[in-house]
Amino acid sequence: MEAKNCNGSNKVKNQSFCVSDPLNWGVAAEALKGSHLDEVKRMVAEYWKPVVRLGSETLTISQVAAIARRAEEVSVELSEAARGGVKASSDWVMNSMNNGTDSYGVTTGFAPFLL
Repeated sequence: MEAKNCNGSNKVKNQSFCVSDPLNWGVAAEALKGSHLDEVKRMVAEYWKPVVRLGSETLTISQVAAIARRAEEVSVELSEAARGGVKASSDWVMNSMNNGTDSYGVTTGFAPFLL
């Protein structure tokens, strides 16, 4: 007896029923094919880079570990794209302080050390 598999793409001999995959386990299994070694190699290479650039991308575990463990060997830079946001935040803090607005974490705690 011949029947099509669940996605209808291939003929399967001696199959009398079809089991659907509502949770997409097949897709998940396909995504996991290959070696975990490639991901580990990428992470190790990223760990050994001499510069960590802060910006629009999320920091990776490798970058955080590099900064924490290799502080004297790694420089941290702010990307040009992020500078506008940092300036806007700084301006907001300075405006708030100049207007006498209490800002938790800014005027309570470390702000006296900034003056």
